[in-house]
Amino acid sequence: MACPYQGRRPRPVLSAFVATMTATMAIVATAAAQGTATTATTFQIPKSLLADALDRFSEQSGLQVVYDDSLRPSLIAPGAQGTMPAGEALDRLLAGSGLQWTLINSQTIAIRPAVSRAPLQVPHQDAPSSSFDYVPLPRTVDGSVVLSELHVVEDPNRVLPSEVSGSSFGFAKSLLDTPRSVSFISEETINRFGIAAVEDLMRVVPGTYTPTRFGIQGGIDVRSVPADTFFRGMKRFNLQGHAPTVLSAMDSIEVVRGPPSPIYGMGKIGGYTNMVPRSGRAADGSYLEQSVGDVRAAVASYDRSELSVNLRGPLQAFGRHGGYDAFVMNIESDSYARGVPADARLAQGAVSLERIAGGFRLESGVSVQSSRSAGALLGRFTQDLADNGRYIRGTPLVNLDLNGNGRIGYREYNTASPVRGTLSTYNQPLVQRWDWPTDADGVPLPLDQFPVVPGIPESMYQYLSEHPEADPTGLLRAQGVGGPRPNGNGYVPVGFVLDPRTVGYDQLDLRRFTAFERELKAEMLTAFIDLIDDRDPDFTIKNQLFLDTMDQYKISEQPFGTAQQPRVIEDKFTLTRRLRDLPSWLRVNTLASVNARFTLSPTQQCFGDFSTHRSDAMASTWTTKSVGMTPNTTFANCLENSNVDDDGFPFTNDGQTRYSELGAGVLFDIELWERTQLLVGGRHDGSEARNVEYAGTYNFNTGTAANPGAKVTQTTRVRGWDTGPSWTLSLSYQLPWNLRPYITVSEASLTLDNNANRLTAAVIEAGHIGQSRLTEVGIKASLLDRRLFFSSALYQQRRINVSDPDDPTITAEASSTLTEGWETEIKWVPIRGFFASFYALTQKTLYSPNRGGSILIDARSLGFQDVVDPATGEVIYPAEAFLFGGRAFVQLPAGVDAYREKQGNPNTQLGATLNAQTRSGFGFTLSANYFSSVPAGRLQLIELPSATVLNTGVFYDDKRWHLQFDVFNANNERYFRARNGDTLADLPVSAMPARRWQATITRRF
Repeated sequence: MACPYQGRRPRPVLSAFVATMTATMAIVATAAAQGTATTATTFQIPKSLLADALDRFSEQSGLQVVYDDSLRPSLIAPGAQGTMPAGEALDRLLAGSGLQWTLINSQTIAIRPAVSRAPLQVPHQDAPSSSFDYVPLPRTVDGSVVLSELHVVEDPNRVLPSEVSGSSFGFAKSLLDTPRSVSFISEETINRFGIAAVEDLMRVVPGTYTPTRFGIQGGIDVRSVPADTFFRGMKRFNLQGHAPTVLSAMDSIEVVRGPPSPIYGMGKIGGYTNMVPRSGRAADGSYLEQSVGDVRAAVASYDRSELSVNLRGPLQAFGRHGGYDAFVMNIESDSYARGVPADARLAQGAVSLERIAGGFRLESGVSVQSSRSAGALLGRFTQDLADNGRYIRGTPLVNLDLNGNGRIGYREYNTASPVRGTLSTYNQPLVQRWDWPTDADGVPLPLDQFPVVPGIPESMYQYLSEHPEADPTGLLRAQGVGGPRPNGNGYVPVGFVLDPRTVGYDQLDLRRFTAFERELKAEMLTAFIDLIDDRDPDFTIKNQLFLDTMDQYKISEQPFGTAQQPRVIEDKFTLTRRLRDLPSWLRVNTLASVNARFTLSPTQQCFGDFSTHRSDAMASTWTTKSVGMTPNTTFANCLENSNVDDDGFPFTNDGQTRYSELGAGVLFDIELWERTQLLVGGRHDGSEARNVEYAGTYNFNTGTAANPGAKVTQTTRVRGWDTGPSWTLSLSYQLPWNLRPYITVSEASLTLDNNANRLTAAVIEAGHIGQSRLTEVGIKASLLDRRLFFSSALYQQRRINVSDPDDPTITAEASSTLTEGWETEIKWVPIRGFFASFYALTQKTLYSPNRGGSILIDARSLGFQDVVDPATGEVIYPAEAFLFGGRAFVQLPAGVDAYREKQGNPNTQLGATLNAQTRSGFGFTLSANYFSSVPAGRLQLIELPSATVLNTGVFYDDKRWHLQFDVFNANNERYFRARNGDTLADLPVSAMPARRWQATITRRF
């Protein structure tokens, strides 16, 4: 299906963005600031490559630094943080490097191999007023100074990936040297571009476009598949759809594409995000000499208010010195979706103490988050609505709330919308399934060739015959009994159809999301205790103890209810050792890691979601408080009333999974002739899993309309043991001009748990550890005197995905996907006050093998026919209205090539950012994203239009104050985002927010 927006009008936004970026660059380039030497400066230089650390020193001191590119490009500088003379900062950076600094004038410092320092010489006219020794450099016969190439890269926003990170493989390596696609997002970038939630991350990071789960985005997708979330290098439980992730509370975020390193244990093939909170210890190992902090307040559209306080400083405890960091945040907000709150409270604290036990340093902290929200999607979504905003109105024909108490109980809807025959998974009062039509040879027909069957459902015809006032013109009865029939008994229960007297068309208010989950609350606690001995960088020991818990419940009157209390505890011991006494052409660093992890996840749940299309979003009875739900669209919920004898809705699942994981891995970082790097490693994991389903829940798939369901009387238990290997192999080579091509091949084991952190009996019995594979070929470069970073990669990845066609929240079946794509990322910082970035991604994900399944579908696609007034030709009852009262599924056969592609994520994604700031502190930001059109779900019923979204902001920044005003979606683009999952994603979607604003003020102290 072609995108209706393509070709209709040009998309000039990106062109204008590029033109503005070019013009601004030229203007800002003329205003580069000149640095001056001072006797004491506050430095914040993290552990990084020496060349990058010297660039950061230059930017923070205002002094020029000159050195030869041949001076040990792979050296790691320990960093420097705190207020100190510039000479002391340089001494820290060069410690153990075999290099020394020399001052050649009041503005320039040279770095060269260490020799005995010459006596201090002070020239008559330009003696520097600083703490440096002054030593003249060699001069030529004409008296000119012999200097190497000048490097001054000022990057106060930490845009360039110059910092050393161990998130990718466990070794301290710069992102340039890491043979894997990795993106680094600093706190400065997070704040400057207003990155607060998961949906904002795609502005600056390729491959993080994440479909929504009823509007609640907790987990992040990477390369079109759900990704793991790490906290300081330790894997969290599955966050998908449980609570919003507050990105603005992080110090930095690293997005790693591909499976985790062997030291991290089992993980998803798509990749992972590593959230790094604020810390009491700087990356270079230093601590602040006095307490500092900031207070940040923000107000924004949708009555959003945000207040945060951060305090950090030195710490003395138990006779040991160290540092602390404390951060609190409170967010109170409504959402673009009316009636949906987005409140969150977050508190984080971290301490670091040196030599707490022998040579070990203690790093410990806790993060506590409480959130209140609700889930919501657009109901009754059609192609006409996506293209033109035209919405099908109407209320259900039959009242299911028989006792008039404002809620529909389990027995009520079985009585008011009776099935024919015996109840089963797909023969329910508001759930039916149709077979996929085939041709004469039994070959499945394409969806657009499904036969159109005139007539109306038998149940509707009978009702209208008994209540002719509901069909005053008689046109529906005149159609006769017909329409496509569901499999089995061929009967559509009367609860599916809308009332002809209320059906019509209207323009939809896109802020009215009628697929509404009323309340979601979650409380999460994450804690860590690390003992680290890294005094000798060639021999380090680290033990990490990690705890992650959540208490969450969701109440939906669709109906859906869940209460979850996952608990994760993990201990990981890691040792690194650089081998000595090797030939000069060989360097080897080794790493070994052992981890033990235990997960306990009890859940109680009831599942239905019949009412995603029952409510009329444009009804006169609409209120923000009810989000349009009426007594005839509001179902009882098991968390509030599970008693079927008292008009309640019973639990359909009550159980718990507990599983342990034990694994060990080794990794070797081998450098050959200073230019070739080989990373090779592997691990082996074993896991025992136990699952129990308790008696007392209700089985909906038995009985009749007169006597529906039955209580489950037996508790079932299952236990299993499974193992899996993982390995990785990466080869890279340093070419001239700082080019680094690489290839990575890896296989990883992963636990086949679902988004409720559960392992079902079927998965445990079949083997609960799956396999995944990645092949990635790429190139990275640091060009233009390291002012420009470039990364590009081709990749193929196959992963195991978990889905259950009967219940998308309790998974039981594994399906495999294959993703192939290309991505590139460019970051450029030509001068201190300017930076720009760009990314591009194109990819496709296929089901491999091409399995079938039961997938949500609408009545028109099944073959129902519009009812048309023969006198006027006007549609008086659109085909979709025959099934909007419930949920219709079609059984897609396996192997149908037309539906092999996984949908929902745009195959082409572009992003660009620009930041410009003058010497006076004033500046502005621009960012733009393009997303290609994409079908909302696997059946490609609806094509979501392509979108170009522009964001802009202005700010003022000095040492004490930061003022910022942002406008998001400044061009007021109307666009949509698909629901996640494979079986329910075609019809309900999210409308993304229109133009909105945010004002922020920060006071530093």
